[in-house]
Amino acid sequence: MNVSKQDNAESLKEAMRQLPFPVAIATAAIGKEKRGITIGSFTSLSLSPPLISFNIDHEAQIHPLISRATHYAVHLPQPEQSSLCDHFAISGQTSEEQFEDVDYFRSSYGSPILRAIPTIIQCRSYEKVKAGDHTIMIGEVVEVEQRNSRPSVLYYDRSYRSIGPSVPDKKPKVKRAG
Repeated sequence: MNVSKQDNAESLKEAMRQLPFPVAIATAAIGKEKRGITIGSFTSLSLSPPLISFNIDHEAQIHPLISRATHYAVHLPQPEQSSLCDHFAISGQTSEEQFEDVDYFRSSYGSPILRAIPTIIQCRSYEKVKAGDHTIMIGEVVEVEQRNSRPSVLYYDRSYRSIGPSVPDKKPKVKRAG
């Protein structure tokens, strides 16, 4: 069976829709230029040193900026903040349009910090790895601000979601010899 790369890409997208992803917003700035982007590939990578990672498409407007930035911030929005996720997912906006009606400040590291989001992870750029049409951004955590411990928003099957109840613990039944 001869399957094209395009068919594999479409099949992969369909399969990945079955998996919930954390949603985060990454922001970076150099001088007056600032950018943000909604990402669905955020993960903790290491505890020693504390590292995180996420992927940025080479075509994303933030790519040239975040690739040069020494620091960036990753924000973990909550379900009721999905409009901010939508806002930073819009392509084609200027830097000014991205931050026009968004309450933010610049951290001591220079990154734009979105005030409304309660969990912010500030990172020093640690490593960048080119992988296909994306760059894997690896950041060393330099500061974490967490104003509450509520769950952040998820993305599943083309929509934002929140975490539901835990799955009941179903212990396997053990047959006793006897």
